[in-house]
This record gives sequence, C-alpha cells and structure tokens, in this order.
Amino acid sequence: MDETVVVRYRTHEDSAIENRRLVEDVFAQLWRDRPAGLDYTVVQLDGAEFVHLATTPGPPVLPGVEAFGRFQRDLGGRLAAGPDARPATLLGAYRPVGAAVPVAVAFVEALGKRDLAAVSELLHDDVVYESPGARVTGAAAVAAAIGEFAATVTGADVVAAFGDEQGAVVCHDLHTGPFGTLRTVDHVTVRAGRIVADTVVFDTAQVGR
Repeated sequence: MDETVVVRYRTHEDSAIENRRLVEDVFAQLWRDRPAGLDYTVVQLDGAEFVHLATTPGPPVLPGVEAFGRFQRDLGGRLAAGPDARPATLLGAYRPVGAAVPVAVAFVEALGKRDLAAVSELLHDDVVYESPGARVTGAAAVAAAIGEFAATVTGADVVAAFGDEQGAVVCHDLHTGPFGTLRTVDHVTVRAGRIVADTVVFDTAQVGR
C-alpha cells in the first residue's frame, strides 16, 4: 500500500534561497536517475516556508538519492521552525505525462552526454531547430549544428519537464566549458516519437562574455 508523508517547515529568511537551490538539485537528480516508486512534490508557500509531499509504494526512495542527502545534511541549521512530518492519506492525484516529455528529456540528456548518435536518432527528417543564434532545418543539418555546439558541453541536469502528447518544455542546466552553466529551456514538438521542432532559449549575454 502506498505511504504518503507531508513535511512542513520554515527556514530562516537568509537560508530560503539556499534551501530552494538544494531542493532544485534533488529534482535535477530525480529527473536524471528517474527512480521508480516515488511521487514527490515540493512547494514554497511564502518567502521561507516549504512543504514536501512524498508518496512511495514501499521502502522510502529519497534516502538513497545523493542530492537529498546533501539537502538534509545542514537542514537543522537552516530551520527556523519544524520540521513537522505527518502521515497522510492520498485521496487522488492527476499528473499526466504526455508522450512528448520522455522524448524531449532523452534529447537533452543525450546532448549532455555528447551522444550525437542518440541525438540524431531522435530527430525527424524535417526537424526545424531554432536558437538565439541560428535557424536550421533538416535532420542532417540540425545534427551537425548541435554537434558543433556539443563540443563545448560537459553535462546537462534536467530541472523540470512537462508537456502533452505533441509538445514538451524542458528546463535544464546546460554545463559548458567556455560559457559556464546556462539555464536553458527547450520547447520541443514531437511527431511519432521524433522531434519535428525545437526552440531553444538561453541567456545570450552569458555566451557573449
């Protein structure tokens, strides 16, 4: 039977930003590793109050997540009140994950690994790729353009992803050698399991430094 726990706490005002960063790191690893048997949500109510809701069908999953260990390590020093942890009964949940989401996430992860074969495999023949500096069409040309940029990439951490059957938005931290870490958003359109359009947005000022 699924077990649901709700944890509520307040951090010191000057610790809220750090706490949020550590929470984002947890979700980045969850998106990267995709552990089975976990439904996890975190919300920030005001400047310094947080609520975590975790549902698992068996043994807790989060203690085995490295980033969650880092989140917990100095939690006591960040807290102003709590934590108040209570078991809860989940009455219902609606969290559809459209077919486009795993395709878009796989594309970003392949880029982070510089796996150009996997990138190419996900591209539709008629794909259109748009970034702040270029608009490229056709699978071969897009793969070549991505390959040129991928030479600078050292990794990618997915922060969040959502979408439906035809489209997905993936927010991720793209780590590069010359430009540092770029907070990037890909808006991807998918047809028959392949990407037909990808519009990429990132901070061009950071690239131009």
